[in-house]
Amino acid sequence: MRSLNRIGSATVIMLLTVTSAFGQERVSLAQNAALRYWAAFSQLRDSGITDQDAKELDSILEKMGPSDESKFKDLVEKNTLALEIMTRGTLLPKCDWGLDYGLGGDLPVDYARKALTLGRLNVLYAMHLYHAGNKDGAIRALAAGLRFSHDVSSGGSLFATLVAKDLLVTHLMAINAGLRMGQLSVSPQLQLKNAVTELGNGLDWSGAAKRDIEALRAQYAKDQQAAAALNRIVDLYSAFLRDESKQPMLTEAINSAPQELATVIPNPKRVLEQKQELAAKLSETRGLFR
Repeated sequence: MRSLNRIGSATVIMLLTVTSAFGQERVSLAQNAALRYWAAFSQLRDSGITDQDAKELDSILEKMGPSDESKFKDLVEKNTLALEIMTRGTLLPKCDWGLDYGLGGDLPVDYARKALTLGRLNVLYAMHLYHAGNKDGAIRALAAGLRFSHDVSSGGSLFATLVAKDLLVTHLMAINAGLRMGQLSVSPQLQLKNAVTELGNGLDWSGAAKRDIEALRAQYAKDQQAAAALNRIVDLYSAFLRDESKQPMLTEAINSAPQELATVIPNPKRVLEQKQELAAKLSETRGLFR
C-alpha cells in the first residue's frame, strides 16, 4: 500500500508539473504580440501600397494639409479592423515571430512584407483620425505604430530590421509634423514622448546582421577557407555595428574572402547609412518635445 501511495504521489507530482508547464506555455502564447499581428495581417483588405505611394506618403507628411490623406481614405477605412487588432497587439509584453534560422536562405520573410504594408496604413490611419478631429485616436495610433515597428525587427533578419527602420522613420515623420504644428497639448505630447523613449537607441542592427551571416555557416561548412573567412566576418560585422571605426577592418575581411562568400555579405556602408538615418530621425524627434 505504501508503494502504491508513493507511486500515486509521484504521478500526481508529474501531472502537476506537466500541467504547470502547459499553463505557462498558454500564458506565454497569449502574451505574444506576434500572434496578434498575424491576425491583423489576415484582415488586410486591398492593401497594396506601392513604392510610389510610399514616396507620396513621405511627401504628405512634410505638409500635413487637411485633405492630404484623401487619396487613401477608402483604403484606410477598409483596414480599420486590421489596424485595431495591431494596436491591441502592441499592448502585449513580448514579440516572438518564431523564426527558424536553421532554414538558412529559405527563412520566410513574408511577415515583414505584410508588416510594411500594415505599418504604412497605420500612419495613414493616424492622419485620417487627426484630420477628422480625433486627435486622441491619432496619438494612440502613432504610439502603437512605434511599438509595432520596433516589434517587426524582434529576433529578425536585416531585411526585417530595414522594414522596421522604414516604418519607424515614417511614424517619426508624422510625429514631427504634429509637434511642429504646435497643436498638441501636454498630455498627448507626453504619450508620444514615452513611446519614443521606449525605443531606446533604436534597433538591434548588430544582432540582425549576426543572425543573417551566421545562417550562412551550413552553406560553407565544407569549405575551410570560406568557413574561416566567415568566422572573421561574423565577429567584425557585429563589432562594426557597435563601433563604426571597425568598418575598414570589416571591408578588408569581406574583400579578402572567397568571391562566392563576399557577394552574399550585406554591404556594410549601406547598412550603416540606414542605421544612421534612424538615429538622426530619433534625435530630431526627441529635440522637438517640450
